[in-house]
Amino acid sequence: MRAPHSPSRKLALLVLTGAYVLSQFYRSYVAVIATQLIDDFRLSPQMFGLFAGALYFTFAIAQLPIGLAFDRFGVRRPVLFCLCVGSVGALLLPLTRSVPVAIIAHVCVGIGCAPLYMGLLNFVLKSGNGAEQVRTITRASALGYVGAIAAGLPLALGVELMGWRWSLAIVGLLMVLAAVGVALTLREDAGTPRNPGIDGAVAGQRSAMTSWVAFSGLVLASFALIAGGTFRMSWGGPYFADIFQFDVVQRGYAMTAASVLAIGWALSIPRVLRFMDTRTLVRCAFAVGVVSALILAQWPARSPWLGVALVCVLFCVGSIHPLVMSQARSVVPQRRLGLWLGVLNSMVFLGVAVSNSAFGWIAEHSERHGILGGPMYSRLFFFTATVMLIGWLGATLSPRVAGGGR
Repeated sequence: MRAPHSPSRKLALLVLTGAYVLSQFYRSYVAVIATQLIDDFRLSPQMFGLFAGALYFTFAIAQLPIGLAFDRFGVRRPVLFCLCVGSVGALLLPLTRSVPVAIIAHVCVGIGCAPLYMGLLNFVLKSGNGAEQVRTITRASALGYVGAIAAGLPLALGVELMGWRWSLAIVGLLMVLAAVGVALTLREDAGTPRNPGIDGAVAGQRSAMTSWVAFSGLVLASFALIAGGTFRMSWGGPYFADIFQFDVVQRGYAMTAASVLAIGWALSIPRVLRFMDTRTLVRCAFAVGVVSALILAQWPARSPWLGVALVCVLFCVGSIHPLVMSQARSVVPQRRLGLWLGVLNSMVFLGVAVSNSAFGWIAEHSERHGILGGPMYSRLFFFTATVMLIGWLGATLSPRVAGGGR
């Protein structure tokens, strides 16, 4: 096995991080061009929820088989295969005018993006879950938000200049380049090598940290982790357009602000961990998310500044994703790291997919009963607060992992 800090390993980590940037773009772009997609494909609220949710249902379903593939084949082959499938979908989506084909293309994009973050986690965490590994994955996660930034104002300007189809076609070509980069730079032996020292340390802590209660807590926290980010990734576009009449460029500014704030928060997490343990920080993040969603549920149309600010806060809660995953690394044996990270990552994207679909159902039901505008979005924010409260409860049951040290 290569040295942990060899130049080839650093280059591979850089390529994986670049691919993850694309994943973040595709998680976030729908919010900016939502009205264009709805108009072009003539989507009902429920169909829009299905289209947006298709990406995340695919993410969720793919995590377990991908995790098993990581354990058996290593990171390279599963990531490369999925990126090839994703490239086909990314190029097909801007070409089609058929709703079923667009949904299938979105599923393919989901397959392409599904292994990228978990590939990063496996690549880094297989050597342990200490402060160095947490810093590495936190920084990589922060860099990934560059993709979310690109899915904000830059995408909005691209749509203004050349339309959404040409804009997405360019990003599709970047996914092809990412597949080529993985093929050329990522080299590793099949499977994850077992480290008896790490597995022994985990086994020694098993009575306290790997109880089913603790792991169930991580499952609940994972399910709720980026539910608040649903507004940044898809439903924020309709919200800002319907309530505050934002055009595509104004929505781009709002989504870019959310991404920039998320990068700043993600980069500051290692410093915050000097003063508190991981579980406490995760609980605090969920608590802030619950309060923010309840404020918007009460006053969804009070002020565009309030709406943008709190949607940004909801999105930032998702920046604790690497912390929840590092908690899992503290309780599972290294040889099964891919499988158990796959379970938790499945719950992360299942949570987003369920939120998208639930939002579509709530919006459709409200529209049928004449509940429009602010009252309808109040229901969406209240649903979000409920999901994030579940996440907070899960975080209270999760294993305690020390911070980065004072």
